[in-house]
Amino acid sequence: MKFEILAKPDFPILKLNLNSGESIRAESGAMVAMSSQVKMETKAQGGIFASAKRALFSGESFFQNTFTVESGNGELFLTSATQGDLEHRALKNEELILSRGAYVAGGTELVIDSKWGGFKGFFAGEGLFFLKVSGTGDLFFSSFGAIHTVDVDGMYIVDTGHIVAFEPSLDYHIDKVGGLKSLFLSGEGLVAKFSGKGRLYLQTRNQNSFASWANTWRRVQRSTSVGGGD
Repeated sequence: MKFEILAKPDFPILKLNLNSGESIRAESGAMVAMSSQVKMETKAQGGIFASAKRALFSGESFFQNTFTVESGNGELFLTSATQGDLEHRALKNEELILSRGAYVAGGTELVIDSKWGGFKGFFAGEGLFFLKVSGTGDLFFSSFGAIHTVDVDGMYIVDTGHIVAFEPSLDYHIDKVGGLKSLFLSGEGLVAKFSGKGRLYLQTRNQNSFASWANTWRRVQRSTSVGGGD
């Protein structure tokens, strides 16, 4: 399988060239276009219980699509649901922890499961679960905004809304960036303090901050009351 990520980082699209017998598994709705040689199969990967757990806890779709070329060569285009970057990681009998909704596609031999992030994720506003991808194969994941990679060796502090993925060799805890005054008045909120040695993927935009900004421009319908009178 050969691949190319086009139009990075603003509106990227993943172009895949599959040979006979090759397959890739993608999130529901990720397909943009494909040649007639590519066949699609939709199923609940890992069974009903595993799919329900991923959908409920990790923000992934219940059903996933597997694209396969049965003979000859085929072309497939995939993209993410969010307006942001696409990143590739070749896993070699290892794991990568993804934030909710970051998974786009991956090799069929990869195992995808929800991972308990502890109550610290809940208090940070990021939910209780991450997505754990393990095994050997190509992995493609997305962000909101561009992706910036940091190789951590020691401690590194990240706003919780900018985390895309990280290696399990990194541990983290949730903390405030400054004192109580900074927590409530700085606009920064809580941060994740990573420690250890490993790779960390960050996104340049924050969905929650964008949603708050967009909400200020939302049209509010004013209610009108009809009263009697002369």
